[in-house]
Amino acid sequence: MIRRSQRFRNHLDDNLIHLHKNLFISPSDPQYYEKVIRYIDANSPEAHYKIGQKFHLKGNLKRAIFHYKEVLRTYPSPFYSAANRAIRELDQQHAEHAASMQKAFPEAEKRLLPPFMKTMLIVLFVLNLMLVFLFVGDAPVYKAISKMKVWSVGSDVTYETMDVPFIMYIDPETKNEDIETALHKQALELAKEMPNSSILIYGIVSQDNVNKGKTMLLTNDELTKSAIVIAQYHPATDRTVRIRFLNSEFEKHQPLSAIGANLVRTALESYRKDYGRAPVHLNDLLQDYPNNYLSFIPLEAVTSSNDTSTVFNGRGGWVYDSSAADVEQMFYANAAGVGRVPYEPVHIEINKAEHQLKLVSGSYLLWVKDIGLGANGSTPQGDFRVMDRVQQPKGKHAKVYGDAGLGLGAIALHGTFDESSIGTDQSLGCIRLTNPDVQQLFQFVPKGTEVQINPAKWATIHNEQVKDNTLLLIPINLPSINESPEQVFHWLG
Repeated sequence: MIRRSQRFRNHLDDNLIHLHKNLFISPSDPQYYEKVIRYIDANSPEAHYKIGQKFHLKGNLKRAIFHYKEVLRTYPSPFYSAANRAIRELDQQHAEHAASMQKAFPEAEKRLLPPFMKTMLIVLFVLNLMLVFLFVGDAPVYKAISKMKVWSVGSDVTYETMDVPFIMYIDPETKNEDIETALHKQALELAKEMPNSSILIYGIVSQDNVNKGKTMLLTNDELTKSAIVIAQYHPATDRTVRIRFLNSEFEKHQPLSAIGANLVRTALESYRKDYGRAPVHLNDLLQDYPNNYLSFIPLEAVTSSNDTSTVFNGRGGWVYDSSAADVEQMFYANAAGVGRVPYEPVHIEINKAEHQLKLVSGSYLLWVKDIGLGANGSTPQGDFRVMDRVQQPKGKHAKVYGDAGLGLGAIALHGTFDESSIGTDQSLGCIRLTNPDVQQLFQFVPKGTEVQINPAKWATIHNEQVKDNTLLLIPINLPSINESPEQVFHWLG
């Protein structure tokens, strides 16, 4: 149950039943069934039966029979037969008890007062007691009456509490265990300052080094949409800090969501540079060569869907808004629990000294591949851009470029059937990969991807390797695109 005034569930709500306005009751309340009769249904068979059982156990047979008989007023009901059976048993017990008492004290009945005399004495006693309280005691009359009245179903007092929301900014590489520890500690510290408030902390992934690890008052409700975890703590009613991850597989899905988003964004940015505008539809990125900016639209990791919507509705897949000002706002996950993913273009880094290639997006390392380079330093260094994405590229000689090629102008990243050349300098300037490696790389390198060829040290230090999880982004049914043109390419080889 979610109350109207709050966006997220409260951990206490699962055990509460709404009665009226701000009044709730819990099934664990000892007076629960009495309150059901008082507030919800005065004729509830279940409530009367449970109360009857309670009086039965206490030995108050008269009250038990009363409630059992109330059950019989509603027919049919699941408790009708049980109540009828209980009444018969109680009548039998009462008769047996009376018979045994009469046998033990045969003269006792003769000495008892008539029933109307008993009633008169009790009424006189109660009236005298009330007069004593009213005229001798120092409390106001209405308080005296309240104290003397025997409430049949007890009383219920509800205190309003105020939710105080905060935002905690979390480093995207923080493990779940560390997030839990930080939230627990922060909730306890905030509760010391506000012991009568309900503390809510929304954990949000942040790439901003200034805010990472900070906790601030929530001033913009829109931020809660990006929360990956919520901590709730109300020390007045519960000593436990309740922590709930909105995506239990956050560590697995967050990198993949970021890679999928930035794979498409890289292609969108390249398309904008080529045409001066964004494509009207995402399918405009999936055309035959030479306009094959992508080979497929990746699956969104959380929902395993690559459907697109023009607005966010949380139903899965992606949101694509061609009118947005930048590619980060133009394309993002259409799934709850996925935090803001900054635009970090997919790019390739090549280390000539180590004969290795890295495919990178932000801090995520997709693959490291061994490569072959040009003889006598003929592979140039600098920044290049993928201009051609070709399957089964044709050259002057058959199979000279292997199974696939990524053209950079005069040179290319391409496959080779001579795997002994990997790790050496034997080409005429091109960068060689094994055919399986170039095919794996091809799917995740959009047209327009930047390629950095550096002579020695890596340009960037990468903290997380995604490994083969990236295969989860590839849809089962790939679009039908012709990426094998009849054109003959003249890369250096």
